[in-house]
Amino acid sequence: MNRDSGVLGVQVSGAQAPFVRSAPPGSRAGLTCGLADPVGVDEPSPRLSWDARLLREATVVVSSDGREVGRSSVPAGSHGVDVPDERLAPLTPYTWSVEGHATGAFTTGLRARGEWDAPWLAGDPRAAVSLRGSFTWRPAPGRAWLAATALGVYRALLNGVRLGEEELAPGWTDYGHRTRYRLLELTELLMPGENELELWLAPGWYAGHVAGGGPRRYGDRPAASAQVLVRDDDGVRRVLATDAAWTRRDLGRPRADLVMGETVQAPSPQVGPAETTAAPEILVEADPAPPVRVIGTVPAVSVTEPAPGVQVADFGRNVVGRVRLRVEAPGPVRIVVRHGEELTATGRLYTDNLRTADQRDEFVLGPGSHVVEPAFTLHGFRYVEVTGWPGALTPDDLEAVLLSSTLAVTGSLTVSDPAVRQLVANIGASADGNLVSVPTDCPQRDERTGWTADISVFGSTLSFLRHTQAFLSGWVTTLIDGQRADGAVPHVAPVLPEYGYDSPVWSDALVEVPWLLWRRYGDDRTLRRAYDPMRRWADYCLAQAEGGIRPGRALGDWLAPGTVETPKSLIATAALARSLRLVAHVADVLGEPHAPEYGEAFTRVSGAFQRAFLSGPRLHTETQTGYAVALAWDLVPPEDRTASAQALAELVRADGHRLMTGFVGTPLLLPVLSETGHHDLACRIFNQEGYPSWRYQLRAGATTMWERWDAWHHRHGLQTPAMNSFNHYAYGCVGDWLFRHVAGLGDDPRGTGGGFGELLLRPGPVPLLRQAHARYESASGTVESGWRAGPDGVQFTFAVPEGVTARAVLPVRGAWDGMTVNGTFLMGLSEQLPTTRLADGGCALNLPPGRWSFTAPAAATAYLLQEWDDLGR
Repeated sequence: MNRDSGVLGVQVSGAQAPFVRSAPPGSRAGLTCGLADPVGVDEPSPRLSWDARLLREATVVVSSDGREVGRSSVPAGSHGVDVPDERLAPLTPYTWSVEGHATGAFTTGLRARGEWDAPWLAGDPRAAVSLRGSFTWRPAPGRAWLAATALGVYRALLNGVRLGEEELAPGWTDYGHRTRYRLLELTELLMPGENELELWLAPGWYAGHVAGGGPRRYGDRPAASAQVLVRDDDGVRRVLATDAAWTRRDLGRPRADLVMGETVQAPSPQVGPAETTAAPEILVEADPAPPVRVIGTVPAVSVTEPAPGVQVADFGRNVVGRVRLRVEAPGPVRIVVRHGEELTATGRLYTDNLRTADQRDEFVLGPGSHVVEPAFTLHGFRYVEVTGWPGALTPDDLEAVLLSSTLAVTGSLTVSDPAVRQLVANIGASADGNLVSVPTDCPQRDERTGWTADISVFGSTLSFLRHTQAFLSGWVTTLIDGQRADGAVPHVAPVLPEYGYDSPVWSDALVEVPWLLWRRYGDDRTLRRAYDPMRRWADYCLAQAEGGIRPGRALGDWLAPGTVETPKSLIATAALARSLRLVAHVADVLGEPHAPEYGEAFTRVSGAFQRAFLSGPRLHTETQTGYAVALAWDLVPPEDRTASAQALAELVRADGHRLMTGFVGTPLLLPVLSETGHHDLACRIFNQEGYPSWRYQLRAGATTMWERWDAWHHRHGLQTPAMNSFNHYAYGCVGDWLFRHVAGLGDDPRGTGGGFGELLLRPGPVPLLRQAHARYESASGTVESGWRAGPDGVQFTFAVPEGVTARAVLPVRGAWDGMTVNGTFLMGLSEQLPTTRLADGGCALNLPPGRWSFTAPAAATAYLLQEWDDLGR
């Protein structure tokens, strides 16, 4: 629907059919270092992994050019094995297989661990330039590779043809510590005789505008370095490198800025010598993460002309990328394209919330037919305002080109309610749009930084929807790079010092994200790499605490509505206790001796929390977030837990069944309610259509997640333009609750094992829904959980992979003896499926691997149908 604020005169436009990115074709069984068939693996002893646990002992065989280079026996239950590093050579393709189970491939990188010796060539601080070098190729046995990197962003071309599909290579890193290179094979692309290698180089994150702080945050000029290498039986030799013999040319892009936009015009024919520049004293390593690529296109759906010569195209939903134009120019034209998320009441582009980000592209074209788009900029937008177009603009004249780091799709959630389907699509769209090299907070304004709390609270939802291991593992390295010597952890990564350090929950991402990667993928490598930094962070926080209480500071329960603020010292102390407990778990997993030390510290801090903030079961300052963190992180004494949960429930009722939580409380509130016997209240909050709620955003036409609950409000219009993003994934954390507590698919929170091998299947039907089903391609195999309600009862369905443990909890009461399992009465299977009656009348049972269908009769589920009738009104 279209809504005019009536105050600020801005239209918040209605949602279109949701866009859901589908999984790429082919099997995901073969993974190496978190990616399928990666090229450029420098990690010592690469890990081969597959998406299921072995049923029996098996042999893994690694080969190169048909010759076996190693084999290993792996025990039953495994889903990965390490390749001994001494068996691997640089720049070599390998294949591997697990008998009858999985296959994969990988290509090693330079294997030099950061020893990069190709010279560097300087670029321009504002423009994109072309750097060119040539070499003679004489065909010979072996394989030829291009290894290229930049301080900035680049594209590579061979003989005028673009190499690869990566955009904005090599991405954004902490340039004080490292940059990354990509490896591309040239063997079949080289021509006998003279060949020309070309690098298009632009300022990118290195020298362009970053985070509202202006350009040249890291250096005055971008730089690029590349080398062509040949690997044959005699080893590796270099046939070309960037050096003083290269030339530099105008690329016809005199303005090429990630935030501000790009100008595209005819290049100048003038050629000059390239300028060498000093090599940076940082690591240059193979990129472990998936590249940024085009993940789709979206056509314009309509065009309006709100003023003479001003035409506005609507793409139907908020997207991230750039616009491709098809122009028939009768003569010279100068076309300006400006990007924004909303429109003013007069139909013009609304740009106040972009702050200093221009988001303006210009195209200076001669007569004729043109298909043009920028190459080195990125915009967040739904609408574009076009001026200078020759004639009437039509939807067929332009399309949005979507960019994202290419994380594989791993999860799906299907529900009966179209509004919830739109919400799930919005969560996925915000994820894709904000995963561009690093996990960012927004794609449109001049910020676009790697905020730590955002990915910490959203990481679990994201890791259901996308395969995050390689992406988040690479980002954890960047986060560690930004840690101060005293242990303080930054709020954003790559670090920008002015954004600060040491905020509870934000900085605790250094503990939360590696722990998530362990729980989801069994990734003990990231866990081990982060272990000492985790300890330094925990020790830093303990040193600040007075009597176990950490002082309140920084951001608190960011953007929480309401007038009662959760004390920042409560949040800080709770977050410290949470991290101490996780560090103790990590020490146990890694076999380190520090688990008792941090376990005891958790006990001290949790005791201090209880003395400072609780009177019996109740908080001194009662807020939803306060209770949520206390209950979620086990800071309430066991004997008071039920009463504290009841106090939270009373508070929710007093708040009119509306959430009053911000970035800290929102990911915890609904799960805590569902887990403490108040799933009905969680459902009431979720089904709330008034402000603040998820459905309120949907009613206002959201196509991505909003940064603020009141990014647009029916009474006051748009929130402050100083900070108001319509594409911000943090509140998409509700997806985790939908997977775990609605569809019922999750790992068991009581476990500490890795690789999603301990399942808790706990469906929780929700009023206004008649069915929900979740599917997840986990590290241990495909898991499914769902339910369907009808007048005769409720059917629950599960799929449990081999080699994992699964506990199912079914919300049935009373006369559930009539339940059937795969067509047989449950009571007749009591020996095979021993069932435990729960205090609330439900049942719990351990499920062996296989597919299961439980049908609960109406007598056992009538209360659910009654709650639907009561709560759905």
